[in-house]
Order: sequence, then structure tokens, then C-alpha cells
Amino acid sequence: MTVASVYSIGGRIDVYAASRVAGLYSPVRIVSFDNGDSWVENWTQVSQGTFTTMIGGAISGDSLDTVLVGRGSDNRFSRAVLSEYFKPPTAAWAPIGSGIFVSKPAACLMGVSQTAGAPGNQLVTSYSGVDVAVFGLGTDDHMYWAYSTDGANSWEAAWAAPIGSGIFKSGPAAACSAGGELLAVFAVGTDQHMYWAYSTSLWASWDMAWAAPIGEGLFTSDPAAACSADGSRIYVFGRGTDNRCYWAYTARGTQGWDMAWQPIGEGVFNSSPSANCSWDGQIIQVFARGTDNRIWQARSQDYGNSWDIAWRPISDAQFVDVGW
Repeated sequence: MTVASVYSIGGRIDVYAASRVAGLYSPVRIVSFDNGDSWVENWTQVSQGTFTTMIGGAISGDSLDTVLVGRGSDNRFSRAVLSEYFKPPTAAWAPIGSGIFVSKPAACLMGVSQTAGAPGNQLVTSYSGVDVAVFGLGTDDHMYWAYSTDGANSWEAAWAAPIGSGIFKSGPAAACSAGGELLAVFAVGTDQHMYWAYSTSLWASWDMAWAAPIGEGLFTSDPAAACSADGSRIYVFGRGTDNRCYWAYTARGTQGWDMAWQPIGEGVFNSSPSANCSWDGQIIQVFARGTDNRIWQARSQDYGNSWDIAWRPISDAQFVDVGW
């Protein structure tokens, strides 16, 4: 996977890509302030972290805090919290437990931080109640997860047990509602079908844990996923055997899939996709690395009924692939 992306209130889109540094990969970022109509000219480095896969990312409901997760050279996951996310050089990386992984991570973030005044005119930010979930493929090819209830400062149940008994050949994708009423994780099984598990019990249990594939599509990449703030609209994406990007969706939450699968345009790609959507699910953004090694964009502004962009490059910069 070459790209990761997040959607912010006001139509800001942040896209992260992998830049090679001494055999490892460092995340760089490009930004759109107008729902993907245009992009700033230059990619900028996010932090000093270097990784063996592309990072995963998630943003808070008020768009002020972003959590990034990457797999280091020791194959453990580390996270960085971009407080006031428009200042990414302040990010610092810290390990999440002791789990060892063979995939990129995926992350979800629920809730918003609270900032208040303190003596001396200092501002203090509390992340109590900001829930973060991180997923990764373990060395036994099961899907593991960790979660935090304080904005990724500390972790509970970090990789203690896999989600169900599924065996996978891809890394995960994850999507969640703003309040955590829905938390969903997706992966490609050994039969190349797309599977999912979800929780509607604030992570107390997992439903539909890999019980049946989503449609009949066959995939050759990690998935990507996004959902509306209320969890009713869920979108999932993957690269098909013809290297085109396919998608499935439901507008009924966990009650079944309305469409699975259709290609988005005619573009062909060398990487897994990344995706995000607006809070109401109306605007969908998808990104992937093309055969020219540039990052290409597709966009729908009507819930996927049509794609007004499918596809176009967001810059002339070229990137290497990272992962399956």
C-alpha cells in the first residue's frame, strides 16, 4: 500500500504516501482544502519515523487530532498523535504493546479531545474518552487488535487475542462511526474474497466475524474502507485481479450490502487503494498508485452514484509501492 488518507471537517483531505529513506519508508503528506478539487504544490515530511510498510491513519471528530500508526523495522506497531494536526512535525512515535506483525496497520478514532485553560494561560488537552482502535495481521495470519480509551496514550487488550478464527493474506482496513456505535474491520482471505467483522457493542464483542465473504469479488491488494459518521453508509474498496479498483457499499449499516462489486472507472493500479468520505457519506475520495507511480484520485459527490473524477493524478511526484 502506498497511500493513506483522512477527511477533515470543511472539506480538507490529507493524503499520505511512502518516501524511501535508506531502505525504509518515511511518510510524506499532501493536502487539499477544497474537497479534492486542487492540491498544494509540494509533499512535506510528516515526522522522522521510518517504517517497513505504509502508515495507517485516523482523525478525530473535530478534525484537530490525527493518530498515525506504522510498522517499524522490529515489526512492532508504533503510533504518533498529531495534536493540532496541521503541525505534523511535532509528532513523536511510541510503541503499541509487543505484538509482531506482517502487515500494515489500520486505525480508527472515535470521540474528540477536550482543551481547557490552565494556570499561567496554558492550554491543556485531555484525551480521556477518545477511543482509538488499531488492527494488524499477526505472524499466524490471524487479525489482532488493540484499543485505547485515552487518545492512544495507553493501551488495553493490546493484541491479547485475535478477532475470530479467520486466516488472511492481506492487511486490514477499518472504519467506524463517530461515536463508536459501529466498528468494522476488513481483510482479504486466502481465497481472495473480501471478509469483514464488526462490533456494535462498543467493542465488547464481534459480530459476523469473517462468517461470509462480501459478494463474489476476487482481490489482489489490501482493502480500504470508510463510513459515514452515523455508521449507516459503509464503503469498502480493493484492487481486483485486473488491477482496477472495485468497490462495495451499504446504506443500511450492518443489515446487508446493497452493491458488491463494481469498478471505478478504467484506471489500473500497482497499489492498494485508500479511501475516506465526508461525515454524511455523500463525498467519497479514493486514492491509489498508478502504473506511472503517481498517486491518482477518484471522487464521487453523490454517494457513489457517479464519479466526477475517475481518475486523475494529484501531483507529478512518483512513489514506490509498500506492501501487497
